[in-house]
Amino acid sequence: MRNDEVKNLALSLARAETEKEAVHILEQVGLWSDLTAWKDLDNNDGNWSVGGNQQSGADSALVEKIVNSVDAVLIRECLIEGIKPDSKDAPTSIADAQKKYFKIHNGKLSSIDARFRAQLAENICLVATGGKGYGDGVDPSYSIIDLGEGQTPERFPETFLSLTKSNKARVQFVHGKFGMGGTGIFRFGSPEHNLQLIISRRDPL
Repeated sequence: MRNDEVKNLALSLARAETEKEAVHILEQVGLWSDLTAWKDLDNNDGNWSVGGNQQSGADSALVEKIVNSVDAVLIRECLIEGIKPDSKDAPTSIADAQKKYFKIHNGKLSSIDARFRAQLAENICLVATGGKGYGDGVDPSYSIIDLGEGQTPERFPETFLSLTKSNKARVQFVHGKFGMGGTGIFRFGSPEHNLQLIISRRDPL
């Protein structure tokens, strides 16, 4: 596919509010039934033993995704400073990073003024679209958007699409350590396909 076709496909999928609509879009471009276009998550056909056993509830699985966004925003700030996140010069805890980069003391948002809280909130958004999920036959679609470090396509297998990889294990100021949080939601999505869409662009910093 040409770059413009890939872009249009990504935008079409991002606008889709139901699994049925997303599948239809993929069918139109000949990808849904093309087995050569898909890979097993983490290149492991037995990945469900890990990916399907991370969270006991949908709320926890959703929160885990937001936590990963917080990690990405903190890492971005560290990289902007020109510091490697896993180096000795990086913050030594989440509280240390919050204080250093956003003047948040002891993890309390009350330590910053309302104007700065509003600016800070623009880094991460949770958007619900589609149905209300109360018997209307269309469940809501949740989108999490963050202004974190982002990833290049080449890094997807080691980050978003990895399982048990220690890509953040040596970073002291993040919650997510082992590259599993993104898959915890699979158990609680649509009962038919459990689709997720990930679109990312590396921050040029």
